[in-house]
Amino acid sequence: MNRSGVSLADVRKRIDAIDDRLHGLLMERTSLARSVVEAKSGSAAPVYRPGREAEILRRLVQRHEGEFPKVPLTLIWRQIISATLGLQGDFVVAVYAADESDPRCEIAETHFGAATPLSLHGTVTGVFIALTRGDASVGVLPFPADSQETPWWPRLMQYGEGTRGGGRAAIVARLPFVPPRRLSRAGHDSLVIAMQAPEPTGRDRSFIVVRAGVDTSRARVHGAFQSRGLESRLTLTDPDEMDPEATLFLLEVDGFVENGDPRIAAIAEEIGGEEPVELRVLGAYAEPFAVSEVGSQRGVREP
Repeated sequence: MNRSGVSLADVRKRIDAIDDRLHGLLMERTSLARSVVEAKSGSAAPVYRPGREAEILRRLVQRHEGEFPKVPLTLIWRQIISATLGLQGDFVVAVYAADESDPRCEIAETHFGAATPLSLHGTVTGVFIALTRGDASVGVLPFPADSQETPWWPRLMQYGEGTRGGGRAAIVARLPFVPPRRLSRAGHDSLVIAMQAPEPTGRDRSFIVVRAGVDTSRARVHGAFQSRGLESRLTLTDPDEMDPEATLFLLEVDGFVENGDPRIAAIAEEIGGEEPVELRVLGAYAEPFAVSEVGSQRGVREP
């Protein structure tokens, strides 16, 4: 008996009652998710909704109070969301990794849930083939960087048309969405690609490829984007394998941009002048949580 007059046995009994209520609500949530599956039956609506998932987690973190840490809170809901996703059919994640010791496997498993099967591929081509053939639902690839010997992002131009509903492979999410707890996972940020279009969440970043002449400078490309209010966070270049007279520029910009956005045509005209310039949006992702949003953790850097 403590000073409040409540015995340890009483406290444990109340905890057990809360556990039962939580379990009951989880079963109820699963039942509702099954109703969503039935409503989607026969429709072209995508099973995987990374934008919707991001909105759920942001709402929970924003309303959260008390001493329970926010990182475990988000990881609990990620497991719930992923398990529910599995109810809607086979969901396989193709990961660019030679073996299970690759930190990218841990990142993918943490995000998509322990019960979600992973298929490992030692080549980027293997991931793209698994995705476009329908053997995998999504692909997980390294975040683009100058240090990558063979950039994979130009493949999104090549593997444009998929086999499922004529969809186009696009970037739809960034991992980890919750800051990593282990140092071994820091520096292994990844992007998720899928045969579907991304959805806006209000806090997004987009990837855009510019195909321009080999004499086009980064400064010219940057300036054209800035003049249309699109500030670039990243600019990478790669020779165009399809055209030796062209260079590919990859830009990551703040905000959600879609193909057909009127700014795209204006930027292309400003960069190229009388020369033809092609711009294509490769996708977008919901901004991951900043460390400050979910609590500080040692050794974690801002995404």
